[in-house]
Amino acid sequence: MKGKAKTQLEPREIIGKKVLILGEVGSGKTSLTAKAVQDLALFIQPEEMTVIDMAPEAIGEIGGKLSNHLSLSSKVRYVSPAKVYAPRTMGTTNPQVVEYAKRNKNAIELLLNDFLENPTKALIINDVTLYLHFGKLEKVIDCVRLADTFLASAYYGVRLRKDYGTGISDREKQVVKKLGTHMNRVVKLKTPIRSFKRSLEASKHS
Repeated sequence: MKGKAKTQLEPREIIGKKVLILGEVGSGKTSLTAKAVQDLALFIQPEEMTVIDMAPEAIGEIGGKLSNHLSLSSKVRYVSPAKVYAPRTMGTTNPQVVEYAKRNKNAIELLLNDFLENPTKALIINDVTLYLHFGKLEKVIDCVRLADTFLASAYYGVRLRKDYGTGISDREKQVVKKLGTHMNRVVKLKTPIRSFKRSLEASKHS
């Protein structure tokens, strides 16, 4: 899975391609995705764009909806579950983390199924890892194949490694790597110094 640090993506680097943005908490994944979506909207008809926002509401540096970073035409199909959980942040026991992850999977899968039935030329997914904790990678890949242009952000780091023995952190890393093999390009964002220090602490205690 090849990639490099990037702070901006030009439309020509995304249109007609499959692109995955990876990064640690606080690395700027959502901001970069939002800027890319705004730029894409200048070149792709709004009715040919679907945005599936899988991210939870922000909890400190964790999460954050794309809708908090940009304003899109009402013709763009922007969808998000009524409630998204941050399993490893909100859960404090193994059963809680599993329950939150499963609720996310069930709610998000409905949106993916809708896209599979009614695809558009462009598909943007914010925080695809929230589905991949328990969801099927194959379903995401099916969506990727249907879209001429695909852009997604995904968590890839160590700060959220503590998963109360559920195994979702290891699964997350494995499926993100597999998803990356279906991309034309994988963009890896640098971790800010403050987040890097927290990542080291998280790694020591995981």
